[in-house]
Amino acid sequence: MLLKINGLRDKHCSRDKKGGNIMRSFLKFKIILSILIVTFLVMIAAESSEAQQYFNFSGKVVSLYKGSLSVLSDKGETMNFAVGRRTIYIPSRLPGVGERVKVTYFLRKGHHVASQVEILPSSSPPKKK
Repeated sequence: MLLKINGLRDKHCSRDKKGGNIMRSFLKFKIILSILIVTFLVMIAAESSEAQQYFNFSGKVVSLYKGSLSVLSDKGETMNFAVGRRTIYIPSRLPGVGERVKVTYFLRKGHHVASQVEILPSSSPPKKK
């Protein structure tokens, strides 16, 4: 009877028609798939943990509205920054219009994102009476 079904798999045997073990080929597939998944996850982790490059910008606050801060530098250049709940303010308050600030920011998708806004003391000394 086995001669008639030569080349076909026997239902009581775990070997395929080439004589290899089906379980071994399935195990190889699982190992290759696991390696691909781990490689993909490592690539994602490496991309998200790239070193962030920070820049500084100083000037006077022109406007502060919802998620945006506009600062005018001494050279006359105005720069807009995205601010949010992760932005750190030193001291712990929002700056007023006209106050001097030093903004530490980074670039994200072409936008300036403020990570820290430091309110600087005014350049003119206070008047004495």
